[in-house]
Order: sequence, then C-alpha cells, then structure tokens
Amino acid sequence: MTSIEINTILGLGITFFAGTIWLLLGRSEKKPAAAKKEVLLQDLSQLWIKNGEVNIADLAPIWRDDPVEQAIDVVCIEFQSARIQEFYKKHILPLHHAPQQQAVCRDLLSLLDTEGNCPSVVNVSRDVEATWDSNTYTLLGQTNLLDHCLNVAEQAVRLLREADTGYLIPDTIIAALSHDLGKLPSIRGHLYSLGEHPLAAGRILVGLQSFKELHQQEAILQAVKLHHKQPQDFLGKTLKRADQLARQQELEQAQERLQPLEKPPQWHNQAQAQEGIFEEKPETKKKTPAPRLINLSWLNTHDFLQDMVPYINKLEGRRFRAFSMPNGVVYFMPKILELIARKQAEKAGVLDVVSMDEKAMREVLLSIVHQLRQVNVIEGGLLQDQYFGAYFTVTMKSGTTMNGYYTPCHAEAFGSIAVMEDAKSGILLDLVSVAVVHGDKQA
Repeated sequence: MTSIEINTILGLGITFFAGTIWLLLGRSEKKPAAAKKEVLLQDLSQLWIKNGEVNIADLAPIWRDDPVEQAIDVVCIEFQSARIQEFYKKHILPLHHAPQQQAVCRDLLSLLDTEGNCPSVVNVSRDVEATWDSNTYTLLGQTNLLDHCLNVAEQAVRLLREADTGYLIPDTIIAALSHDLGKLPSIRGHLYSLGEHPLAAGRILVGLQSFKELHQQEAILQAVKLHHKQPQDFLGKTLKRADQLARQQELEQAQERLQPLEKPPQWHNQAQAQEGIFEEKPETKKKTPAPRLINLSWLNTHDFLQDMVPYINKLEGRRFRAFSMPNGVVYFMPKILELIARKQAEKAGVLDVVSMDEKAMREVLLSIVHQLRQVNVIEGGLLQDQYFGAYFTVTMKSGTTMNGYYTPCHAEAFGSIAVMEDAKSGILLDLVSVAVVHGDKQA
C-alpha cells in the first residue's frame, strides 16, 4: 500500500470521525439534559476498514443508543367524584404509552361523573338481570353505576396483571368503564326496554370521537356487547370475569351494610346457617355502642307517615323497598325512614341531620321508630324496643327464601290493607310468608 493510499484512508477516517463528533455535539446542544455518550475511536475504525466502505446505517446506532425521549402530554382534570379522581390518578394517568386510550377513558369517566349516580341494575323484565332472585337484585341495586363500573375496571386490571398480560390493560379499562353505560337515564330507549343494555352501551362508545381513533374498536365493542353472554377472545372473557367478581364484592358489601347495628343477646346462638348467610364472625368484630334516643322536635309524624305510603308495594323492576302482607303488617327497609327524615330535616332547616353520617343516623332512626311506637304504628311483637329494625326471612311460592332487614309497621297507619294487596304486581304476588329471624313468631 502506497503512502498516498494510506493518507487517503486516514483522511476519510478523520472526516467520518469529525462528522460523528459534530452530530453528537449537535444533539447535546438540542437536549442539554441528556448525558454525553463516549464513542471510542476503535469502535469507529471497525466500521470503515471493512471492504473500504461505510454505511450510514451502521453509524446511526452509535449516536442513537439512548432511548428517544418522547414528550408526555399529562392531562390533569378534576372530577366531582372523589373515587373517580382517585381512579384516574392511579390507573389512567400512568397510561403514557397509550394516549388514545387515555382520551377515551377521560371521556367515559366524565360521563360517569355526570350521570353515574343511578342504579347499576336494570329494572325491565326482559333484561338478563331480571332473572336474578329478588334478594340478590335488591342488594346489588344499592351499588350505583359509577361505583360498579370502577369496581369492574379495578378487577380487570388485577386479573390482567396476575395473568402477565398488562398490555391489554388500556383497552380492557375502556371496556370495563363502558360496559353498562346503557343503563344511564339519559340514553334509556328502545334497546334498554328490550333488555339490551350492552348494545346500548356500544352505541355510546361508537359515538365518542376519541373512540373512533382506536385500532381495537371492534374487540372492545364485542367485549361490551357480550359481557352477559359467551365472549370468545381474551379481552371479552376478562371483562365478563371482572364483572362477576365485582358483583360478588358488591353483594358482600351490601350484606354487611344490612347487619343489625346492635345484635340481640341471642344472636350468637343462632343456627350456623344464619352465620353463613351474613358471613358474620362476631368474635372478631368491634362492638358498636347502641344508639340512644334523641330529640326530634322538627319531625312531623303525620307527614312522615304520608311520605312512607308511596313506597309500599312499589316495584322498580324486581326491586322493592317496602311490602305489605295480608295479615296487616307492612315491612319497610330502614333506608326509607332515613330518606324521609333527611328531607324533613332539610325542610325544617336542621342541616346537621341532612349531612349526618350513617353512625349518627342510627340514633335518628331509633328515635323515629320510638316516636312511631307512641302512636301505635310499629308492630311491637316483631321488633324489640331497643332496635329500629330486625331480620326477617321471606318465603316465596317457589319455596325459595330471602333475608332482609325491615321495620315492621301496622298497615292501618297507611290505609286499607285490601287496597295495598290489590296494588301488588310481579314478584310481590309471590310472597307467601314472613318470619322474624330472631324469635319464633310468624308474621
């Protein structure tokens, strides 16, 4: 090799080396925060001594080894619901790699934030949820749509992480948040009346501009439409399982809320079957102080009784909160008493009762029942003096039973028992008998 050839090769090497250094310096000027990368001359030399040729693609990895820094558009918005806000920060904001799914989730959460405080169960007979037994339907009706959708989304995230399929989380969260949107009051129409709330939910999804930009539209729509049927793909099966787990969780929570706030002395001696129904382990629970009587000078007994009447034998799908029996007893869920009490307190300007928590409300309920006893409204033979409600087992024509926590009242305080019985419809016609759980008296 002549000296001219050697000088030529060295000249080319120096030129490429200088060009590489220039590119590295230019990159560092644009992004001063990025760490400097040291490139050894021997690494460069290996590229241009092979066949005397250099491919620019071979040089590119040298200055592009660092991961490309992508701008992250973090959208922080405020929701009225504290639970939605918490869910958004925990599960949606971290989805930086899926900005399109983030946008859809923001739209869905905003919709739930505005309208999600509605029942999470369908009150039309053709829907699959109408096949649930009455007790299950009533208990699950205590969970609103907002909480149910978030429950399903959280269960879905957990299932996917356990299965090491986290890449499906963005699309599955969309399916979970939207799967029951067909129950929103503002969109109830023909599909809802046909018992097809999943199809109605799909219509809401396709109407979102953010959803139209997704690549997995069809898979998400199929998961939503088939969540009560037999989904075929993994996303759909995950959504269906998450929905089932969420409902189990909600049922257990509703049963816990129905626990008597202070148990009678004989509670611990009840049959094991009752312990199984309520999943109760008395020895592990803290004893809650018994409620005490308080002054209710603002409460109008006559108006209170009148406000209780519309709830008697009123069906909402398969759900009911008060029912009569031919023997002249009407059973009210204590929640009815609470709702009426809050309304009367608000009207009277007693704002501390309006904003009262459940623990303090027990004293209001006990005092209301005590006041109703004074005018012979409460069926004393079925309710002990120190309680505002008791557990009852309701037997249906089919022989199945359901348990509920009710305040028993004399029907005469609300009108004619014959008129009340004639007003019954649907599942109310199947009620055969009511028996108090704590005792042997048959109602």
